[in-house]
Amino acid sequence: MLALFGCPHFEAVIAGYESRRRLSEGWRDRVGLHQLYPLLAHVVLFGGSYAEQTGRAARSALNVLR
Repeated sequence: MLALFGCPHFEAVIAGYESRRRLSEGWRDRVGLHQLYPLLAHVVLFGGSYAEQTGRAARSALNVLR
């Protein structure tokens, strides 16, 4: 969720997490999967301006599930 709408210091936040506990292998590949539901909700609530980003997240999620 941090990466979904922008986090100014995202890599620093991730480094902080990693300093305490190693993140699961392939976590970056699963980001789109975790973003898909909130993006779909935004498409419904706020319209098609989120459609392109939602499509990218859906394709990313499908790649993870294959």
